[in-house]
Amino acid sequence: MKKIGTKGFKISKTDKKALEHYLLETPFEWTEKCLKGMINKAVKTIIRDWFEIYKSTQTGDISASYADLIPAIISMKEFKPYNLDVPKSEPIDKKFPEDEEMWDQGFDIEDYEEEALKAYYTDYEKSLEWFFNNKVVQRRKAFVKEEGGKILKDPEILTIPAHADDLIDLVTKKTGYKNRAVKESEIN
Repeated sequence: MKKIGTKGFKISKTDKKALEHYLLETPFEWTEKCLKGMINKAVKTIIRDWFEIYKSTQTGDISASYADLIPAIISMKEFKPYNLDVPKSEPIDKKFPEDEEMWDQGFDIEDYEEEALKAYYTDYEKSLEWFFNNKVVQRRKAFVKEEGGKILKDPEILTIPAHADDLIDLVTKKTGYKNRAVKESEIN
């Protein structure tokens, strides 16, 4: 068992509010699911591309456990890592500091899962950060578009904040504001 992501990861308060406006789980839980998806993609791709080659080199029975198969496949001299690069991040014009910790306790993964991640991504922790940042970017855009449109239709609002952070802050501080998780919990 390995612990990864222990150096933590921070976002601004407004980024967290934009995320929580749409997520049904915490940002940590979302990231944990994202990491599981990354592991699944790496493991399944390695098995799909290399299992038959590995099987052809064996003379006896083969373990059906990923914990055995992944290290065995990766250790083959024919194996070539995928080295999937971290995509470029879309810059975000932020007004507030990134001081909200998202995952300082890190994530527990199995040894073979880490081996699969290392074989698939050039830097799996940076890739996880990219997936999270991309989620933040998309949720900020959606928040500003959705809530900015509502504000424009409100005759009581005379001015609209020019900066996305200020708009997010204004909307989430309104009396009666509820994020998606709170709304969903009230329905159930």
